[in-house]
Amino acid sequence: MKDSWLLSITLAAILDLHALAAPVISGPLTMDNEALTLTGPLSGRLMLRSGAVLPVSQTRPEGLVKEPVYLGTPYYGIVQVGNGPRAATVFVMDYAPNERREDNRLYIDRNQNGDLTDDGDGVMQSVGKSLPGARVGPHFDVVPASWGIGDQEVSSADYGLMFLFGADRLGDGLSMITRTAGVRTGKIIIHGQSTAIALVESGGSGNFDIATAVSVTPGNFSDRTARNMTLLVDVDRNGSFSAAEVFDARLPFKVDHTTYEARASVDGARVTFYPTENPAQVVKAPVRVASPKDHGLLPPKTLAPDFTAIDRDGREVKLSEFRGKTVVLDFWATWCIPCIRSMPHVQKTIASATDGAEIVWIGVCVWDDLAPFKRWVSVNDTKYNFTKVFDPAGKNRATSIASQLYKVSGIPTIYVIDREGRIVEGLTGYTGDDDERLTLALVKAGTIRLP
Repeated sequence: MKDSWLLSITLAAILDLHALAAPVISGPLTMDNEALTLTGPLSGRLMLRSGAVLPVSQTRPEGLVKEPVYLGTPYYGIVQVGNGPRAATVFVMDYAPNERREDNRLYIDRNQNGDLTDDGDGVMQSVGKSLPGARVGPHFDVVPASWGIGDQEVSSADYGLMFLFGADRLGDGLSMITRTAGVRTGKIIIHGQSTAIALVESGGSGNFDIATAVSVTPGNFSDRTARNMTLLVDVDRNGSFSAAEVFDARLPFKVDHTTYEARASVDGARVTFYPTENPAQVVKAPVRVASPKDHGLLPPKTLAPDFTAIDRDGREVKLSEFRGKTVVLDFWATWCIPCIRSMPHVQKTIASATDGAEIVWIGVCVWDDLAPFKRWVSVNDTKYNFTKVFDPAGKNRATSIASQLYKVSGIPTIYVIDREGRIVEGLTGYTGDDDERLTLALVKAGTIRLP
């Protein structure tokens, strides 16, 4: 026992000496403007709060030399990313009346030449719910980012942002609400192994200086002026970031047996890890609990009600056609951000099923219009391998398949249905890539075996 104790003390001392002797590590990072889009690889891993709220007005700013023909009311604003001489960019939200939400446009003077007609057609990816006062978006786009000293530009890049336009719940009047979509990513050699890194700043300002950020706390999470920095490190080098590999960039973190502190240039183009004796932060995966809305759903062992929906070509699709197969029945809408964000996770979970398992994923678009459904399918059909159908009830929630037959009160809602057509589990909401409820439901259905 004594020898074992001495051995453990000796090993600990050796590891401490190894940490102190570890070299400073540095490497370049590049901008990834797809990682935090709704279907990006980090979308389900990081649930970022909204960033800057940009004021808008109907006063035309100086410097604009040419504008498109507006279909609604133009609201002008400026978005600034970085601290360089070209950090400020003019944008115009062409805000159409509610009954013409499809006419909403967002024009961004990306080349900063004062001409809003040579930067694209302004068509938005989502026009939001067709409800009075509903926000327009989300829309993902890129704006110029410029970093420098005084009038001297040192570096530049395109920087991804998510845009939402409408009445800000935290303020008064119309405004443009933004959220970071640009991520600095790369691979650096740590202890002889290539290690994936991602660096995210929450403010949408393009300021990646870790030293001037504030640590994440429950008290400042909703404070849009509190700029947090998140560092993701693929510690186990398995090619993806788990919840335990998402760090507060301001605090020390451990890779193998060495603890580091991170620093980055203001443009995020280079990150440096310094060995430290300070204690490393401990990251725990969040505990996922059932949503209260789950309790109002149809209970397990209930025979799943049959229904008829239509595909984008108007062909009828019945649930009963899939009897004999396990069905993942997914209620969603084109305007529902959590619905879209959950799709990569659902697809990945179904793909992990036991070899030979017959699982059918049916996505029923509810509480929506047929036109945006058709448009969404035409753009995203090849991304997701589910059967995409539309509820003929459209926006009529009272008569919809989801509400009338399946007691759905919020989306996304998923039912797992077994081969005999009986409900295994009902699940409401999406809480990120660590949400294992679908996996456990498929285990109950006998289509996934836990390792």
